[in-house]
Amino acid sequence: MDKKNGKIVVTTLLALSCVISSVILAASPSHKSFNLDTAAQLDSLLNVHIHNSLITPQQVRVSSIQVDTSLTRKEYRLRVPSRFSKTMFHIGLHDDLNRFDIETPAKILFPSRDMHIYVYYKGTVLRTIRLTTDTDLDTLKINSIETQLDQ
Repeated sequence: MDKKNGKIVVTTLLALSCVISSVILAASPSHKSFNLDTAAQLDSLLNVHIHNSLITPQQVRVSSIQVDTSLTRKEYRLRVPSRFSKTMFHIGLHDDLNRFDIETPAKILFPSRDMHIYVYYKGTVLRTIRLTTDTDLDTLKINSIETQLDQ
């Protein structure tokens, strides 16, 4: 008799968990993606994220790379100080672009710990962002802060 009661309890609990899971699934908002209509919109999103990450225009270099005879791609080269978290930059970028169904896989190069982020949309690389450590920026920021404090 105990074995039969155990099966009934397990079956009841499974049925109850299915009902609760269905309610949670029905109540959760569906994933809504936005459309990205032009390359200029993507560049604008990237520039806003770069600006919000406190990267100055002097640290940014944008160039066009010839992929083949009919395709060019923009490459962003960002020089950042050694204390700058490239991982947090990447996570924030992913959060900003994910709502547009844009993927942002990255590769870290060792021993320099530079990061290359590839901006993908529907299997095509649209932009490349190269984050490189520039130790000269460490001293520039500190000297700038000390100068401001002295004044």
